[in-house]
Parts: sequence; C-alpha cells; structure tokens
Amino acid sequence: MKIIFAGGGTGGHLMAGLSTAEEIRSRFPEAEIVFFGSDKKFERRCVEQKGFQYRHVRAEKWGKSLKHMVTCVGTTLLGIFDSLCAVRNFCPDVVVGLGGYASVAPVIAAKLLGIPSVLLEQNVIPGKANRFLSRWVDEVYCHWRGPLKWFNKAKVVRVTGTPIRKGIVSSKKMRSVEKFGLSASKKTILITGGSQGAQAINETFLRCLPRLESLQNDLQIIHCTGEYGYEMAKAAYKQTKMNVFVCSFLDDMGAAFSMADIIICRAGATTIAEITAVGIPAILIPYPYAADNHQYWNAMELISNGGGYLLQQLDLTPEKIIELITDILDNEEKYDRMRMFSKGMGIPNAASNVVDNICRLIGLKSAQFALIVG
Repeated sequence: MKIIFAGGGTGGHLMAGLSTAEEIRSRFPEAEIVFFGSDKKFERRCVEQKGFQYRHVRAEKWGKSLKHMVTCVGTTLLGIFDSLCAVRNFCPDVVVGLGGYASVAPVIAAKLLGIPSVLLEQNVIPGKANRFLSRWVDEVYCHWRGPLKWFNKAKVVRVTGTPIRKGIVSSKKMRSVEKFGLSASKKTILITGGSQGAQAINETFLRCLPRLESLQNDLQIIHCTGEYGYEMAKAAYKQTKMNVFVCSFLDDMGAAFSMADIIICRAGATTIAEITAVGIPAILIPYPYAADNHQYWNAMELISNGGGYLLQQLDLTPEKIIELITDILDNEEKYDRMRMFSKGMGIPNAASNVVDNICRLIGLKSAQFALIVG
C-alpha cells in the first residue's frame, strides 16, 4: 500500500493525518507513507519524528490583496506541476487531503492522474481548501454532521469522526502521575493553547495564581504554554507553592488528558475530538481570528451538548476563569454530568473508521477491515 497525506498549516490538520497514518502502519507494516506539506519546520519535525517521509510542496496561503492573489495562483500552479511529477513517480494508491493551503496542489495532481483521493475535515465550518477540493475528490470524511451542507457538490460524504492519537485514550493516570511528578489525589487543571500556544490564555491564567494558591492542597496544574509563553510561565510558577508541571510543548498529551479534571484551551477541532474521546469538562476559549470564526462553531457543538463552557476571548478575565473552575469542581453532580455529555460526543475509533473507508475505496482488504456506514 502506498499513500500520500497532503496538507497542514496547523497542528490540528497534521495530527489527524498522523493518527490515520499510524493506524495504516499498524495494519500494513510494509505500507509506504509520504506527507506533502508546507515549509513549516514544526510540521517536518512532527512527521519525521513518527518515522514518515516529508516532502515540501510549493504553496501560498490565499490573500486578500490582488497582488497576493496573483502570487498565490502562480505558486499554486508551480505546486501542481511539482506535485504531478512527485505523485506520478511515487504512484500512490490514494491521496488524502488534510485541509490547509498545502493540500490543494497534491489533491489536484491526484485528480489529473486519475488516482483516488479523499479529504479529512475536522471543523464544523470547513476550510476554504476543503470546500474548493470537495467536488474533485472521491469521498469526504467529517467529524460532525454540520459540514454536510457545505459539501453539497461532493460525490460522497461520510461522518467518521476525527482521527486522534492512540495514546490519548490509552494512557493510565497512575503512570502519568509519575511522569509529571504530581499527586494522584489532587484535582488537575490542564491549560493548553494547542501546538503554537495561546498568549492570551497563558497571561490571563497566570494572573489567577494568587487566588488559586489558596487551593494548593486540593489543586494542581499542568500548563503547556507554547514556545513563546514558556519562560514567563516558568517564572510565575516559581513564585507559587502549587504542584505544577509546565512545558512549552508536550508530545504525550494522552498522559496529560488522563490526569485532567478540567481543561482550559482553544477550540480547535482535533483538540475537541481528543477531549470528547476522554470526556473532560472544558472551558473553551475560541481563537477569535480563525477563518470563518470556525473555532467558535466547534466550541458550540460541545457547549450545546453540555460538555463545557464557552468563554469568548473578549470576556477573558482571571475572575471569570476562577468562577468557571469553581462552578465545575464544587458541584460533583454537574461535573459528572458534563463528563458524561462530553464523552458521549466522542468518536475514539475515528482513525479506524477512516482507514476502513479508505481500504474499501481502493479495494484493499485488511484483516481488521469492517465496513463502517458513516
């Protein structure tokens, strides 16, 4: 089996692809897998750390000015030419578009070469690249039913869930306690801003510490700051007596999730897929500048089902964070209900669903293959 994953631009797109690739590798150890992506060093590092090949494809994010649009079209045409050569030489069984501007050229190349292709869409409101490409691919795999109306020109759309990393649901709390050097009996708040961090969340939460310190006998913190917030957070936590684990980036998020009683985070689609697979009450703070405000609509899916709270960045204050934390942790019945509602939305076997459908599409039989009607 040969497969190309194309796209990226954000950690969410990439993680869904890596999770699918790992599922394929577990079923087909001899599979040849290549990722086509942008020139971001973070993407190359993540892919190569997992043992997959990475190839840069020429691509440009769509701009608003006429000059930028012309540049984008020119770069995309060059990217299509490069991709045609690369895809033809590799001769894959299927090309999987992950979303983002780097997915456009390889997916179009697959169409021109008559190679099967599919898209993964994690968000309630699909990105521009997937909306554009949906009419050219064989199938689209979504996490939610909401995107169905956006893909009315697609041949086939299936609700499979968003593939998540295997460690997300398999990590054990007691092993994680040792990993982080924290307590098994204290409640744990997990703060993360995704792969790039979130300065607004970091700064506001650090201002909560003087009031949270009075709860140090019952409360502890895992804080994934991102690269630019790490030194500031490290200095702030040194001034407290709370049990804390602080890092710039955490490879093993499953360990953090196994300990988390509350998560404070953005509302990226992959993050929500992981939260709901475990069932963690969430305080979601959507990134306000995301395209089409899609993080807000992602958050609303979870909030409307009772799995957490929505806090707009405009309303982000230490007082409001403490109010929501207290409301969740001081009401055991509410906490259990939120956890149940969150987990009820989860699709932990999404990677298996996606790979099952890919196998069916290309006519490949697997020992683990079972047709999932999505």
